[in-house]
This record gives sequence, structure tokens and C-alpha cells, in this order.
Amino acid sequence: MRIAVFTDTYLPEVNGAVTSIDSHSRLLGARGHQVLIICPKYRRPILHVVPHVQIKRYRSLSVSSNRATRLALPSMASVAATLRRFDPDIVHIHTPLSVGVVGLATARMMRLPIVETYHTYIPDFMQYVELHRLLRLDSLQDRIVDSLVFERMFESGMFHTLASLISGGDRAIEEVAVVAEDVRGGLERDQSPELSTRFAWQFTRTVYNRADLVLTPSLTLKRELEEHGVTVPVEYLSNGIDDSTVASKLSYAPTGRLLHAGRLGFEKNVDVVVEAFARLLTQRPEYTLDIVGDGPAKDHIERLSARLGVGDRVRMRGFMDRSALGRIYRDYDAFLTASTIETQGIVLLEAMAAGLPIVAVRALAVPELVGEGRAGVLVQPGDVGGFADALDDVLGDETLRSRMGAAGQADVKKHALPSIVTRLEQIYAEVSGGRSG
Repeated sequence: MRIAVFTDTYLPEVNGAVTSIDSHSRLLGARGHQVLIICPKYRRPILHVVPHVQIKRYRSLSVSSNRATRLALPSMASVAATLRRFDPDIVHIHTPLSVGVVGLATARMMRLPIVETYHTYIPDFMQYVELHRLLRLDSLQDRIVDSLVFERMFESGMFHTLASLISGGDRAIEEVAVVAEDVRGGLERDQSPELSTRFAWQFTRTVYNRADLVLTPSLTLKRELEEHGVTVPVEYLSNGIDDSTVASKLSYAPTGRLLHAGRLGFEKNVDVVVEAFARLLTQRPEYTLDIVGDGPAKDHIERLSARLGVGDRVRMRGFMDRSALGRIYRDYDAFLTASTIETQGIVLLEAMAAGLPIVAVRALAVPELVGEGRAGVLVQPGDVGGFADALDDVLGDETLRSRMGAAGQADVKKHALPSIVTRLEQIYAEVSGGRSG
């Protein structure tokens, strides 16, 4: 099968979506499928040689709040030409920004089967990302229109050129015009300085209802999308993890070490973890907290640790590749996260695979993974005191930690990457209707 993948984020950038795309593509390639990944070009060149996996990168702009992130604005004519050469059996859209939306519109006009994955909980995430943090544009309208590149395309007459190159004619122009009008309608009704929940769901419906099938990495998100008006079929499919890279915990005797790992974005609420850890030290002064990862909130976390007087107990470990991270989970007593926007959380699954008990918040997909008291303890989002108390309870009971660790390892088996990719192959075949045959 020939699979075209569109994403606004890819290697060398590291996040959950990138990890999922990379691991799925590698295994699909190893199974003989042809994969084309269409993504931004990054300043730092990266050697990426994977059998049966091609990469097409488009020139991009840096995002001011996070230099690792790039925003590409590909022309639809170029994307259409690339797809015609590759001749995909199916198109898989992973992100709803410029690359993803251009890929979606082009695939629709070329009448190709489309699967979209809903990786990011847009209402919460986009409320966090205020305009000046992302692109320092003057208004919300500028950001949405620029990121979707509708205005630029209409004014250039690109749609008329594209329509002459591919089948679809006036239908092609009409398709993108409908998408653009849906987005503009929301902008006119919502002039708030940040993307409201109401508009976020309208944006979600506009983009995801144009797929043949939408995948979500958790049942929680599947219900959310269906309840908020996504009417195309929605199916749950875990991102999966390669648990062969994760070393299992051998002992639950106290180590005096705690771990948080992941991208250091403000939306991850690492400040809650640090504040709870500062409170914990009054009861358990022997503990240290290791924070693995990098991102725009790194300096803020360091300043907060210093202000709370725990700078010498909070160790910023920086970025660590997945194989290295997989070897060290077992060296800690617990894994901590206060993120409220986890649609699944690969690091959470890896920590569970290692046998670490989890202390986290009761938000989005986290309860579905951890369970109430099964693989860890959950508290209300933003409750620093409750987080510190829950952590103290877990650290004080070796038997509890062992039980939670074993439960997590049992539960995570259903997320094993080979079985997830096998189901993905089946989904591609079902949606494409045997096109490759």
C-alpha cells in the first residue's frame, strides 16, 4: 500500500505526534508499504534513512515562542504534483495547521481516501496558546488565515491553476471555498483575543468532518469528538509504544528519586509538579526531582525552582532520546505529570511499561490509562496540595507502589506497537476500499 502522511511537526522536533508518526512509518516500511511523509523543513539537517519511507519537506518559518517548531506554507499546486507522482492509496493527516489543511484540501479535490488523527485537544491547547506566544501577530484572524493559507491561495488564483491540473474542476474550487467560509464564519462570530472553546470546536468540526475516518488515541477523545459534532466515523486507535526499549523496574525499595518527562510546554503544567515537590520536601527531604525534556517553559521552571528554594533538588536533565529514557524509568520511585491536555501520553505509557506508579491529574485521557487508584493516583487539576499529599501516600507504601506498577505493566500490553500498526493497516485497507489491489 502507498500511504501519504501530512504533518506540521516532524523530526528533528520531538513530541508525541512525531514519535507516533515515526514509529508507525518505520514499521509500515518494514512490512513493505511505501510511505511518503510531507512535513516542514528544519534548520538543522537530519539524516533519516528508513527503507520504503520518503520525506518531502517544505520551506518553513520559525515559531517565535519555540524555535524548534516550524510553520510551513506549501502551495497546493506543489502538493498536488507530489501526490500525483506518488499516487497514494490513502492520505493520512496528522495535524490541523497549514501542512495538514493543505494536504486535506488537496486530497479532497483529488478524491483520495482520507484518514485524520486527532492528536491534540484543540479547545484546551489553543486557549493556552495566546497569539503573541505563537507568532506575535496582531489578531486572531491573521493567525488562523495565515496558518490555513486560504487568503493567500485565493488571491493568487492558485485554485484555478490547480483545478486545471487535476480532476475535479469547479468542484475543487468549491471544496476549498466551503472550508474557508466555515473558518471565516467562526472568526466573524468570535473576536476574543484567544481562541475560545466555542470557536475551537467549530474549527475541529470544519477540519475533521472532511475526512473519511477520524482516529483518536483514546476513547475519551472519541466521545468528545462525537459529542461536539464530528459526524464522520471516529475510531479509537492507540498511538502504541515500543515497550522493547523500556527496562522493567526490578525493585520497589525507595530510591529517593522522582521523574517528570516530556516536552516542557506551559500547557504541561510542570509548575504544579515543582510546587507539589517543594511541599513534599518538608516531609521527605531526601528526595530529588529529575525533569527530562526541553521546551519553551524550561527557563520558567528553573526560575520557579530557585524561587521556591528547591533549585538544588530539581535537576533539569534536558532532552533525552527514547532509548536512553527507556533505560532510566526504572531508577525512580514514581512518575509525575500535571498535564491537563494529554490525548494519550506516550511517556505515560512508557513509565507504566517500566512499572512506575503514576501520580497525575484527573483530566482528558489520563484516567482512562491510569485508572482511579489502579496504576497510580489521580488528583484534581491544579491542586498542588492534593498532588503533594497523593505523592506522599504513594512514596510511603512500598506494597502500594509494587501493586500499581504491576497493574500498569499489565494494562500497557494492549498498546504494543506491532498490534497497533496491524490494526492501522486494516483501517487503511477498509477506508481505501482495496484501492491498492
